[in-house]
Amino acid sequence: MKYKLIVSDLDGTLLNGQKFVSNINKEAIRKAKEQGMSFAIASGRPLYPILSLIKQWEMEELVDYVLGMNGGCIYDKAKDAQKNFYTIDGELLKHIMDQYRDMPVRFWIFEKEKRYVNKGTEATRAKAALYHEDEQITDLYALCNQPRQKLIVECQPEDMDMVEQRARKLNLSICAAFRSDPTLFEFVDKRVNKASGLRHLCADIGITMDEVLAFGDTSNDNEMLKEVGHGVWMSNGTMDTFAHADAQTISNEEDGVAWYLEKHILAR
Repeated sequence: MKYKLIVSDLDGTLLNGQKFVSNINKEAIRKAKEQGMSFAIASGRPLYPILSLIKQWEMEELVDYVLGMNGGCIYDKAKDAQKNFYTIDGELLKHIMDQYRDMPVRFWIFEKEKRYVNKGTEATRAKAALYHEDEQITDLYALCNQPRQKLIVECQPEDMDMVEQRARKLNLSICAAFRSDPTLFEFVDKRVNKASGLRHLCADIGITMDEVLAFGDTSNDNEMLKEVGHGVWMSNGTMDTFAHADAQTISNEEDGVAWYLEKHILAR
């Protein structure tokens, strides 16, 4: 199978621990594009900060498409066109936040490049800035006067099991709820995942999911790795994601994306 599109998750996959894309990874992507393949980023991050970071990483000529918000939006760089899919009703978001009132958690809601939170510090604002997100403290209940694409619950790692247990007790038939990081738990419309975003993108550009090669490391990559033609798991990833992959590569710190492309795709 000759793949027409390569898709990579960011955190824990294409990015190293310093949150940068190595020159080794960029060179492998460049070679793939020279062989006629397109390249896309698929991330749980919002679209606008990703677009800013692509410039910072000097990847403007390498990235053709972006799937942001776990597939809730897709962006075609050549057309400068964005599509958004599926939101959660504001009243439901309020109900979800109510379930965690007695826990030491923070809530996030995104709007373009802004990360709205219920509480924060100089340290959290500085960390948000590293992701090119402008963190602002506000009344999140007031922001829920309209549907939103995503709600994130941020907690300490030792509290994550409790956050997940309460999410299960909510028994939300229209929401998907999952860990995306040891400290982050997300609520999205259950139709939103990276695979659904990819299906929309593939339909737009006239290819099939079988013609897609994807890299990922953790739970929000599961559907994508399962449904594409070839899903590759990062060795630093979680075991639930390994179960959905067709192959594995070395870790993100070892430039696992480039290693796999060079060894199995570009050398053919």
